[in-house]
Amino acid sequence: MKVNAEDAERLRRVGLCASCRFGKIVRSQRASEFWLCERSRREPQFPKYPALPVLRCAGYERLADRTPAQ
Repeated sequence: MKVNAEDAERLRRVGLCASCRFGKIVRSQRASEFWLCERSRREPQFPKYPALPVLRCAGYERLADRTPAQ
């Protein structure tokens, strides 16, 4: 996967959530961006909104067709 400058910055700020199948961007009305861990819905050991950047996660599963900006 080729990573452009914007994607590289997102990976630096967000970490693993940017390429995890359970990571979902939630945007507020004030344009703030949060990362929701959808795995937290069924597994309470995972925080709903993890502190970023996430550098290690036992529940990480790479989503092969997701680019970091999605």
